Amino acid sequence: VRSLDDLPRPAWDLVDVERYRRIWRRRHGYYAMNVATTRGCPYHCNWCAKPIYGQRYAVRSAASVADEIAWLARDYRPDQLAIVDDVFGLQPGWIEKFAALRQASGTSLPFRCLMRADQIDVDTVRQLVASGCRVVWMGAESGSQPILDAMEKGVRVEQIHAAVRLLHGAGIAVGLFLQFGYPGEEWDDVEETLALVRDTAPDDIGVSVSVDVAR
Repeated sequence: VRSLDDLPRPAWDLVDVERYRRIWRRRHGYYAMNVATTRGCPYHCNWCAKPIYGQRYAVRSAASVADEIAWLARDYRPDQLAIVDDVFGLQPGWIEKFAALRQASGTSLPFRCLMRADQIDVDTVRQLVASGCRVVWMGAESGSQPILDAMEKGVRVEQIHAAVRLLHGAGIAVGLFLQFGYPGEEWDDVEETLALVRDTAPDDIGVSVSVDVAR
């Protein structure tokens, strides 16, 4: 499916939302719901299986997403949203349109999302703030450039540093996904990843351990 706007809204009416709300608030102090604005990822990180959408990438219109968020805010009243895209806001100009629509809607529902470090610049951060973003997770993976290159990540370590500085400077919290044990990684590479975390001081981290299935 390429035209995602033609798909119906998620059938939240089939879910016992009030029960989920009680459990979320008891465990976390807030209730979050999910929104998807894209399908797939066009990048080539060689550890990513891409089991669902492959290399395809399709985007919903900003208007469709803003309309869904207004509907969720009105009918289900979550405290925040998790935008579950592999890469949020990749299409040029999309976040700017989305921010304008969010502001026009009058709904202030905050959200978290996943982005790449090389997406983050001053204007993008400004639009993220305007659209209600409160947390950005990034796949930093490693603080070692040779390991990032081996992963075919397409990101420079200095871009990760710069992205975190810009996001923190705008009051957006940052989570970094890290990966240890990638084939070829030595202790010096691990030390560089630890240094990345110490230097950028993310608000949260997620850790994965690579498994060489060929063995």
